[in-house]
Amino acid sequence: MANRFGPATGAHRAVRPGPSRLRVGLAALALLAVGVGVGLLVAPRGTDPAGPRPSSVVTSPVSAAPAVSHPTMLGQVVRVDSGDEVVVRVGERDLVVAVLGISAPEMAGPRRTTGECGAADALRFADRTLSGQTVTLVPDPTIPESDDAGRRLAYVVLPSQLSYTDAALLAGVAAADTSRPLWYAPVFAREQSEAVADDRGIWGAPCRAQPGEPFPSGT
Repeated sequence: MANRFGPATGAHRAVRPGPSRLRVGLAALALLAVGVGVGLLVAPRGTDPAGPRPSSVVTSPVSAAPAVSHPTMLGQVVRVDSGDEVVVRVGERDLVVAVLGISAPEMAGPRRTTGECGAADALRFADRTLSGQTVTLVPDPTIPESDDAGRRLAYVVLPSQLSYTDAALLAGVAAADTSRPLWYAPVFAREQSEAVADDRGIWGAPCRAQPGEPFPSGT
């Protein structure tokens, strides 16, 4: 039976062609097509977000996933509500987007009487990284377009082609979401393991969160 999920490594990387003439010719055609697409769809790059920047993760989850029926959308982040939820303006509509692949600590509020440790840092990281950015909303082929609350389920990809999911996991401000059978789940698990090993963000002091367990209380 075919593997339902994406590869454990390399899903976000392009493969460099070899030196043969045929491969060089094919690469030139591919680069031309990519250049035209980027010129039409991608807005100018914003300022680099503060905080840890992984050098190895440079592309979005678009390239390795199979074709999906849900549309890919281009919009602008007009509000950041938490470390894993943003509002994106697409045309004349404001869409509440649940960022796929991550679960961030929550602040105290209507849904919680006590905040979770790392929630403030997760919110600040999301705000620095996403506020005002023109982003691409990329669906996942394994799940519905929206959740029961009406939020759009999507990866949020920056003009640099960095997926916010990758950035948040590698910075340690969010945990990998294991509640959905996502195509890139093996990649997200690897990124989380790297952050845990280095005690980044919630995995270090003062939170000392543990993978697979609820976030500790705190701010």
